[in-house]
This record gives sequence, C-alpha cells and structure tokens, in this order.
Amino acid sequence: MSDTRRTRDVREKLQRMLDAGESSFRVSRMAAGDDPANGIVKTLDVDYTVAGKQLHIAATDPETVDFLTGPTPPPAIAHIHRDPQGQVRLEVRKTGLYELVSQSGRSVQLKVDAVPDRVDISGPWDVRFAQGGGAPDQITLDRLISWSEHTDPRVRYFSGAAVYRTVFDWHPQRTEGNKIAPERYLDLGRVAVMAEVKLNGQDLGIFWKPPFRCDVTAILKPGSNTLEVKVVNLWINRMIGDEQLPEDSQRNDNGTLKSWPQWVLAGKPSPTGRFTFTTWRLWQKDSPLVESGLLGPVTIESATQVEVPAATAARPRSTQRNADNTR
Repeated sequence: MSDTRRTRDVREKLQRMLDAGESSFRVSRMAAGDDPANGIVKTLDVDYTVAGKQLHIAATDPETVDFLTGPTPPPAIAHIHRDPQGQVRLEVRKTGLYELVSQSGRSVQLKVDAVPDRVDISGPWDVRFAQGGGAPDQITLDRLISWSEHTDPRVRYFSGAAVYRTVFDWHPQRTEGNKIAPERYLDLGRVAVMAEVKLNGQDLGIFWKPPFRCDVTAILKPGSNTLEVKVVNLWINRMIGDEQLPEDSQRNDNGTLKSWPQWVLAGKPSPTGRFTFTTWRLWQKDSPLVESGLLGPVTIESATQVEVPAATAARPRSTQRNADNTR
C-alpha cells in the first residue's frame, strides 16, 4: 500500500513474538496497541527465510498465520492416481468439465455432474480437560471457539490437553453417472496447536500441522458416528493467566529471577496458586492471548472418482479444467 499512514512496519514486533516461541497467531495481533486504520481489515505480508529457503506469507484478518509450518496451499480440486489394479482414476472435489492430456498429445474430456455435498459437524461438543491444569472437568460448546475467548477464566487461561467429543449423523449421497464410490475426508479446519483423532473408535493418528485432514472412507458409516479430537495447546495462555495472580518469587524489573524461591527448592507448589514457573517472565498480565483448541470448521468432504479411458491414461501429462476455468 502506498499510504504510509495506514501501514506499519511490524518486523521487530514479529521477530520478538517468534523469538518468544509464538509461531502461530491471528493477523490482527500485528495491529494490537498500534492500529493504523481502525475498523479496516488488516493484511499481513511477510517474506522470510527458514533453513535457507525463501518463503512468503500473505493473509488477512481473521486468518491465522503459522510461521512454523509455512504457507499451506488449499487442497487440489483434482488429481490423478492409479488404484491397486492399475486403473487410472481422476478424483475431483468440484463438478465441471475436466480435460486430461497424455504425453503423446491425446486428450479426453470428462464431465462430472455431481459431487456429494460437504457435511458440517457443528456439535454440540463435549469437552473434557486434563486434570491438574486448573480448568473445569467438563464444558459443553454449542459452537467451536478458542479457549482464549471463553468467559470462564479457568478455560481462557488453560494450557494442556482436552478431548472434544460429538456424535453426528451421516448418510451417503448418490452421485448419478459415477460407478466408483466417492472418497470421504475428515477435515478439522484449524487446530491450535496439535490434535489426536479417533472416529468410531478407530485411531486416525496425530495431526501436527495443516492441513488437518485425512481419508475416512473405510471408517465413516451411514447413520450415527462418534468423533473424538484430543487437542493440546501452547503454554502461553497459562503463563499470562498466572500473571493475574500474586507474585511468588523475587524478580528484577525486567522479569528475570533474583534468586530461587524456597518453595521451588523444596519441590512444592506455588504458594500463590500459579501453575507455571520460569526464570524469565516472557509475558505480562495484559499480553494478548493466543488461539487454543479445536477451531474448525469440522467437515466431511467427498471426492468423486471417474475412470480415465485407457487410451489417454497411458501416460497422463496434465491437468484439468473445470466449470470455473481453474487449470
């Protein structure tokens, strides 16, 4: 942008956050305390380097950026693969007209008229927190929100693990003209910061970076399904929460420790009820909280599969074209 009155150089602020171990946050955080354009949607544009690799992130509020994983491209609209029998298939997530071209120059157009609708898993969600972290044993969320936005300070400042559980109905949709059953995918949307997932009691593994998505074709069943998502967040919010409590050690003005408190040397809990102890206080009581928990939206998405004619499938070269002219 050319208007310098409505822009800010946030490199120093961003570097401080990264140095403090905070790699994922909403774009609006960059304007906290120094908003150059109140009421205007914020945009963050950053060029940076990780392990010698040049990367670029561009996002707008309320999007969340993650400098640990880097920019994540959206799932492909279509891709080509071979099944165990060697048959080439085109898997698509949108209706439209697709064109495939082989290396020999042969082409074929495949029309996909129907893809099953996306199913939103909206809850309500039963959330059970790990004991010993100060949170209540259980809460119910009618919709997914960050723990940092909850009205209960025990949830707002919680750091640790919590298990989300919900039961949802799913019924397969027929897609006329397609002989192959669609693939089904569970997409958790956004997660802060890691998740362990089970569907109908089947372990789907640990999701530690975007996209938080996996194939559930063999596990999803018609009718009632049970989803469990165990989420762990960062320690930042708990440390900020502890700053709301009385001091339990002698500190210098910059937050560094003057001497080890006796209760730490004796292996006892903090006498003021704090859950954390550090030799250097990285956050203050008014520091902004970071997003935590399962943020969603959580969905079941389908991808229709179409057999590719053998003459074209011999050596597929490229790409596809759909009704939106996406190549």
